[in-house]
Amino acid sequence: MVGRCAALLFAATLVTAAGCATKTHSAPSSVQTTAASAPASSNGRSIFQTGRDSNGTQIVAQHPPPYASCAACHRANGSGGMHLPGGAVSADLRHKALVTDMKPPYTLATLERAVATGVDNQGKPLDAVMPRWKLSARDLHDVAQYVMTQLK
Repeated sequence: MVGRCAALLFAATLVTAAGCATKTHSAPSSVQTTAASAPASSNGRSIFQTGRDSNGTQIVAQHPPPYASCAACHRANGSGGMHLPGGAVSADLRHKALVTDMKPPYTLATLERAVATGVDNQGKPLDAVMPRWKLSARDLHDVAQYVMTQLK
């Protein structure tokens, strides 16, 4: 019985390891190129300011964005106010605008949803000019965390 349990445990370990290896090798390139070794704050800053993760990989969107980075529309300090195609004005992404003055306030999860799917904190669609960014889970979390904590 002990030998059989050990064999089953060994087999389960191999299946788990094989599954992880398969996922790593077959993941989309945007997932493979996450800046795994960079601290979250510097990766988030890089994505926001330059449109590239800490490894230098360009962040892409579902449809070609009007600009290559968040800062190009929302300004380097997140203050927004830029007039965009179609009459849209870029949102203020500083903490006061997103959290203090917003009812209900944005959370990390609702900000991640807005960046990735274009749905705001109340479940309404954002203007179509807002890109629906295609980010790995880590890159999405890092850039949202950067916005929530670093843009004052």
